[in-house]
Amino acid sequence: MNSLTIAASATPEERVRAAAGRYDDERGTLTASALAALARRQATAGKTCARCGERKPFSAFGQDARKDDGLTSRCRKCRARAS
Repeated sequence: MNSLTIAASATPEERVRAAAGRYDDERGTLTASALAALARRQATAGKTCARCGERKPFSAFGQDARKDDGLTSRCRKCRARAS
């Protein structure tokens, strides 16, 4: 399987394993640290909706240049319900 096929159809964990495996030492140190970094990013990625209180990915929020993070405070689903 080539790297293009892996990148297109694999989970983030599989992509990290494949990329780190090319440069890893025999103990798997790079793979372990890369997977730990991925887990930290996934745990903290996203934003909590001000209306429903759910933690959602940044892509679930619209853009708002007036906000510090550049995103609306309510997710698209909640904004659609309010309209």
